[in-house]
Amino acid sequence: MDLKEHLVAHGYDHIDILLIDEEGDQTTVADISLPKVTDLEYKLYLKPETISYHFKEEDPYFEAEQQSESSDGKKIKGFILEW
Repeated sequence: MDLKEHLVAHGYDHIDILLIDEEGDQTTVADISLPKVTDLEYKLYLKPETISYHFKEEDPYFEAEQQSESSDGKKIKGFILEW
């Protein structure tokens, strides 16, 4: 099951994702309509095999390694912000 399928299975439809990397830098990916996204991992530059899910938390999130142009990649947390 990919990231989009996990989110839809947990009842998410329209979300923002707050990405925080291991250095504390934050980026928000806003206005994601899950039914319209075909490859969420690609959109977020994630390595699919590195994703771990934490959706039963009070503040649901996922962890993954994000591909980077300047380096091998960095670990990030993606917090799900529901509309």
